[in-house]
Amino acid sequence: MVCAESVPKSLTPFADPISSSVFWRSPTTTFDSKILAIQSWISDCESQNGHSKCRPVPFAPLRLLTVGLDGKPIRLVKRDTTTIRTDYAALSYCWGDSSQLLTTKRTLAIFSEEVPSKLIPKTFADAINIARALRIPYVWIDALCIVQDDEQEWQSEAADMSKIYRGSQLTITATESIDSLQGCFPSNELNLHNADLFFRTQPNGLDGRSNIVRIYRNDIRDYVMEDSFISTRGWTLQESLLSPRLVFCMQPDMHWKCQCSYKTQSGLLFETGMALDRGGLFIDLNHQPSDPWDRNTWRRIIEGYSLREFTFSQDRIPAMAGITRYFASALEDVPILGLWVRSFARDLAWLRGGGRRQMSNVSGFPSWTWLTCQGCVLYTIGSKYADPEVKVIEHLKLLDWDVQWHGTPFVSLVESAQVEVEGAVQEIEIRPFTEGSSYKPPYFQVLGEDLKPTVQTKIPWRCAGQFDAGDASEAAIYLCLLLFSETKSSDPNYSSEVFLILEPVEIHSAVKYKRVGVARIWGSSPTFNAAKTISIVLV
Repeated sequence: MVCAESVPKSLTPFADPISSSVFWRSPTTTFDSKILAIQSWISDCESQNGHSKCRPVPFAPLRLLTVGLDGKPIRLVKRDTTTIRTDYAALSYCWGDSSQLLTTKRTLAIFSEEVPSKLIPKTFADAINIARALRIPYVWIDALCIVQDDEQEWQSEAADMSKIYRGSQLTITATESIDSLQGCFPSNELNLHNADLFFRTQPNGLDGRSNIVRIYRNDIRDYVMEDSFISTRGWTLQESLLSPRLVFCMQPDMHWKCQCSYKTQSGLLFETGMALDRGGLFIDLNHQPSDPWDRNTWRRIIEGYSLREFTFSQDRIPAMAGITRYFASALEDVPILGLWVRSFARDLAWLRGGGRRQMSNVSGFPSWTWLTCQGCVLYTIGSKYADPEVKVIEHLKLLDWDVQWHGTPFVSLVESAQVEVEGAVQEIEIRPFTEGSSYKPPYFQVLGEDLKPTVQTKIPWRCAGQFDAGDASEAAIYLCLLLFSETKSSDPNYSSEVFLILEPVEIHSAVKYKRVGVARIWGSSPTFNAAKTISIVLV
């Protein structure tokens, strides 16, 4: 990627739409210049044809923070029962480890009169100042607009998170701040040399001007998507996904994203709708509904989400509640702890992405959900949806499920969960072996068969999989549950079967099963041909 700006020896640019902006006329950027850029982006979004899907959905959060327009105090205001929508900005930021200004039952009455400016941390203050300069009357900040020690209110507002961010006029993202103290703009210094390659051309003979050229080997949006601190935090994924308009406050320049365009303060312009990061940050949630596309997208979101971190591990489900609600509508399906009723067999085929598994310390998660794995989760053991060459047959049938919550579903702790399924089961003797351990997923040896290694390698190349809690060292016989099989139209001898590796557990004198791994086996004929079909309960 190349970005060139025409500048003379004195760094005064040509008078073109990009180089004439304030961004290129000064080594620092002022607050006013940032506001001018945001105003321009909002104006373009609101005035251009085709941006109708960038409009906020009508909504009014339970509580908002006034921004002090016309000299009025900054304070909390509660939604009137007749209000169905209001204009507000939302803040997306990292809580961090520092002490946080919070609304509690004790401070609610005080903050409803006025939030003392000396108490407001810099990130909050910057967001308030941005909203005020844009003449947006309110801002929504979770730490202040939710009474943090009121569990019932917290669960209610967490359940509405999708509406809160989809209803905001603008989401202000403190991209580089590690907590609420650093501010939305940690520095005003403008580093124009922030590129993989940077050089200045020789002055031309007409007016002595030269070009500054910055070359980026990769998409500069990758910083927002993967390298910024905020992209490592769990809660911020749905905030970025669900907001119709975002401004990323960062250096060397701010970035803007709506549902139709992606721009930078330096003048770079991208199309949106196709880019997808490891956390799904730039997914277009306003596409035409497509079940295979949506299910593949969901799994890619999970792969990215599993890499993110949380201050409180019990927030892993609530922080997905808004995205889950969106996909429940798009898929016309019912969620079950990160999986879906109508694609349950294929959703079970997640595997640990590398390293030893770190078991979740949140009680209640069953073994079959990826939520038990605090670390990288991948959906790479089966073919992607909508591959025209691959025919997928699901063999697992979901009969019943039971999820008990301590409070409001999806935003409280799980008390217990189990599913009853019907499928083909077969005992298979499996042994991991050294030669296959370096592959991802590792190769297993399936014993009891006449397996001949190839000429090039000792590995039989027949079965690959992953144990959830680390690699087994000894051969053992496992009950295996077939999830789905695949065939290829171009190869009549191709057969692939994906299955869960199970172990029995006794709960209240009843034998149930827990998942301990997942694997895939290839061959010219199905392995589960002689399997018996039974109903079992997974916990």
